Amino acid sequence: MANTVYYNEQYKGPQLVVVCMGSMRAVTLSGEMTMGRCTKGNVVDIDLDANFVSRSHGKFICSDQGCFYMDTGSMNGTYYNGSPIYPNVPQRLLNGDVLHIYNGTAATANDVVTIVFMFDHPDVFTGETIMLTDQTDSVNIGRSFQKDVMVASQAVSEDHAGFIRQQGGWAILDHGSVNGVFLNNMRITAPLYIKTGDCVRIVNTNFIFLGDRIVYQNYRASSSQGCTRLEIHIQQRTVRTLFNVHALLRDINVTFHGGEMILILGGSGAGKTTLVNAILGYEKADGKITYNGTDLYTDETGLQQKISFVPQSDLMRGFDSVYYTLRNAAQMKLPDSLSDEEIEKKVIEALKLFNLDKVADSLVKKLSGGERKRLSVAIEYIADPEVFFLDEPDSGIDGHYTIQLMAILRRIADQGKIIVIISHGANRIAKNFDKVLVLAKSKQDQCGYVAYYGDVEGSYSFFDTDNLEAIVGKVNDEPDLYIQKFRSSYGR
Repeated sequence: MANTVYYNEQYKGPQLVVVCMGSMRAVTLSGEMTMGRCTKGNVVDIDLDANFVSRSHGKFICSDQGCFYMDTGSMNGTYYNGSPIYPNVPQRLLNGDVLHIYNGTAATANDVVTIVFMFDHPDVFTGETIMLTDQTDSVNIGRSFQKDVMVASQAVSEDHAGFIRQQGGWAILDHGSVNGVFLNNMRITAPLYIKTGDCVRIVNTNFIFLGDRIVYQNYRASSSQGCTRLEIHIQQRTVRTLFNVHALLRDINVTFHGGEMILILGGSGAGKTTLVNAILGYEKADGKITYNGTDLYTDETGLQQKISFVPQSDLMRGFDSVYYTLRNAAQMKLPDSLSDEEIEKKVIEALKLFNLDKVADSLVKKLSGGERKRLSVAIEYIADPEVFFLDEPDSGIDGHYTIQLMAILRRIADQGKIIVIISHGANRIAKNFDKVLVLAKSKQDQCGYVAYYGDVEGSYSFFDTDNLEAIVGKVNDEPDLYIQKFRSSYGR
């Protein structure tokens, strides 16, 4: 908690966080905007697709005097920070104020609409859901990797708050945070029970309790905030044979930013591994690889150590324990200036982050495939690199362990690091990625080129498909079509 800073609100423009039927979205406010349920003969600016919302339910008015909400005589009314408001009377809105529309006594996510007014809000977020099963007793929130939900802000304490199941239902409690916990925009001073639709705010991140789930804003570090920048400009990577020189890759020009998780796709022989080896400097290419502006091929200051690679196969000793394996890696990779206590702390943190603390005393040879893969990633993570390359980390492990590992890697990326993954089974983990890089092997010269680089949703439109794994089949069948399409569409 010592590194927590005091939170000062910043004005970024009025925005609503709207949770309707369990789905979260952001709405930017300007001028006068109507809110209600759209029908064939009724159009509103903010559509709430719930049958208990009136067609003309309310409106927002923003001007130089501030922002106001007015219920326009709706059937079920509107609640402001837990209390009903009078219809046709403007209510001034302050940062964090919460509006509710209920379908009687809300029992499920489909019985309530929660609307949070914010002028200090994350620049970029996605709506994420935590399902509260019978096995879920608590959900802990903080800046630490070890929390169930990590919020990457210095204004959030390492152990900030928690939702906890009690005999009377779910409650929210503050773990002694610096900047507090707000329930429907009122700071709590003791644990309080919560009801369906309630909004818990921590700094500028909102958590909406919906009975059987919690919907929250998952903030991801944007490119402009992450200082890490890896630029790849490869003219060609060639290999010499007995009779000639053959190009394996050509015209690769992409940039990876801090906070991004990037997927590399491509068929056999498209150059995925060749590209990674060229970036890492194992097999240098004709071109330039820069890390925050410094050419890694010519750098002599050791910047390459900030880039880590986790191969598909590991070389761990089977008769060493998990703890000893990670402790040994820490002693080899961390600076000599660190004390034994500091090294021990990093080892314990890594064990917890990768969910290996319960098997810390187990022999490596006794681990499951998922545990062994997490340990191989933890060995590289212990040195705190800023860029991770992973070659098929999901190979040989089942779906549950894959999803668990990808969630951990997503949390690492959210700290401003770059995560680059080669994978063939990408559909089940697609939501974790910010970008996808597709390589294709041209039939004309048998060389690998970029067939697409951009966000995941854009790749679906580009390849006219609804899943990532189908993209590989498409570039295998018609590689030159997509190579040329990308060049024409993106000027590459």
